[in-house]
Amino acid sequence: MKFLVCLALFACLAVVSVNGLAGQSACRDPTEVHQKFPHHWDPSKYWYCEKLNENAVERDCPKDTAYMHLLKECIPWPNWVWKKPENPPTVA
Repeated sequence: MKFLVCLALFACLAVVSVNGLAGQSACRDPTEVHQKFPHHWDPSKYWYCEKLNENAVERDCPKDTAYMHLLKECIPWPNWVWKKPENPPTVA
């Protein structure tokens, strides 16, 4: 029983740490507002800063496209190439 409790706790902590490392901007710097940032775990998504001091919102690319952070736009999957994502100036 203790093993199952520990396993469940570990799973919860893993989910929290993955969400925290997904590249979400905290949008605390004025240069981040109205900018897109790569989602570190799902290339079909990106983060968008709508307002200063509010965490970026997750947005989906159109169907059959992926976000290419070097171009700052969604492109067709066949043209997408993985590049190491960079963190925004402020991370949520």
